[in-house]
Amino acid sequence: MEIVNVVWLDTNECTLSGWQSKEELLSSKPCTVSSLGYLVKEDKDNITISADKDHYDEDDLFGRAQVIPKGVVIKIEFLKAV
Repeated sequence: MEIVNVVWLDTNECTLSGWQSKEELLSSKPCTVSSLGYLVKEDKDNITISADKDHYDEDDLFGRAQVIPKGVVIKIEFLKAV
């Protein structure tokens, strides 16, 4: 399986449940996230990665998986095949 680094945009809660001015709110930006994992699946809409996989069950068990919509992906770096 290939190991990838997916750089993507995530939502950003603009406050910790407090009040803020419109100026402060308009200066907020999404979070840029880097997620590393085994490439489970990639299609035209999504990329599915998993941080963990079970070596004793022929790649059938995965843990800490994420399905990331392609619309928020900045780049995908292919790091290594294992």
